Amino acid sequence: MDPICVWLGIDVSKATMDAALPKGVGFARTKLPRDQAGARKLLGWAHEQAGEAGLACVMEATGGYSKQLACWLLQAQADLHVAIAQPFQVNHYTKALGQRNKTDALDAVVLARFGAAFQPRAFHPMPAAYERLKALERERDALVRTATAMENRQEIESADRTAQRVRVRMLRHARKAIEELDEAILVLIRSEEALAKDYRRLQTIPGVGPVLAATLMGELGDLRAFEHPKQLSHFVGVAPVLHTSGTSVGARPHMSKRGNGRVRRMLYMGALAAIRTDTPFKRTYQHLCHEGKAPMSALGAIMRKLLIVARGVLVHDEDYNPNRVSTPVEPD
Repeated sequence: MDPICVWLGIDVSKATMDAALPKGVGFARTKLPRDQAGARKLLGWAHEQAGEAGLACVMEATGGYSKQLACWLLQAQADLHVAIAQPFQVNHYTKALGQRNKTDALDAVVLARFGAAFQPRAFHPMPAAYERLKALERERDALVRTATAMENRQEIESADRTAQRVRVRMLRHARKAIEELDEAILVLIRSEEALAKDYRRLQTIPGVGPVLAATLMGELGDLRAFEHPKQLSHFVGVAPVLHTSGTSVGARPHMSKRGNGRVRRMLYMGALAAIRTDTPFKRTYQHLCHEGKAPMSALGAIMRKLLIVARGVLVHDEDYNPNRVSTPVEPD
C-alpha cells in the first residue's frame, strides 16, 4: 500500500453503493449501482479525485454484498488495497466521533475516516475451491438445522393428516438433499489434492470429524494463512476476553463470540466428542474442572485447543500426535 494514499469509504447495500473520499477540506461523494460496471466506474471516479495519491478502499462487512464488491474491485485493479472492516469496530469508531445522524452518504464518510485512522489490512479472496466448499457446507448446515426442526415437530402428531403427510415428505426431501450435499463435498475435496490432504489430516485430531473438518476449511480457508494461533482464535471468536478495571469492575473472563458463529457451533460439538474418550483433550478438561473452572468455561478452552491444534497439524505438515508438546490453553 502506498504510504501516501487516499482512503475511499464505501457504504454497501444490496443494489447501490455510496462512496466518499477526502477532497480539500471536505469529502467528494458519489452513488453508483452495486454491480461490476458500477465497480469499474467507482474506481475511475476515485482515481480522478485522488489525483497523484495512491488509493485504498474500505467497506463494512455486510454479508456477501461487501465481499462480492471487493472481488469486483480487485478484478478491475489487482493491486488495489481493499479492506473489509468488522461492523463492531466501525460502530465504536462512529460513536467515538460523536456521529449521531445515520445516512448512507455519512456512513461512507465515516468509513473513509476509519480507513485513514486505522489502516485496516487488505482483504484476500479465498481460492475458488475453498469458496465452493464454503457454499456447500453452508447449504448443508442450513438444511441440517431445518431437518432438525422438522424432526422435533414430528414428535408432536399433527391434528390433520394432510399436514402430517407434508411434514413427513419435506423431512424426507431434506435428508435426501443433505446426502446429496455430503457427496458433493467429498467429490470437491477429492478433486483437489491439497484439500484432500488437509481434510484427512484434520480428522486425525480427536473430536474432528468430516463435518468439522469441512467447516474449518470452508469457513476459514487455509488455516496456515493465520500467522499466529491467537489471530485465529480472535477471528473465530473463541479467545478469552478479560474485563477488569480498578476495584469497581471485575467480571470473569468470557469467550468473545465475535467471529464466525458456524465455526464456533461446530467446535462446540467437536469439543464434546473430544472429551468423551481418553484423550489429552479430556485430561485437560478434567484438570480445568478440578481447578474449579466451570464446565462450560473448561469446554470453551477445549474448543480453542481444537482450533489451535487444527492449525498446528497443517502448519507442521504432520498428523496429530498426542505426545507433541502443545500450547497451553487459557480457560474463560
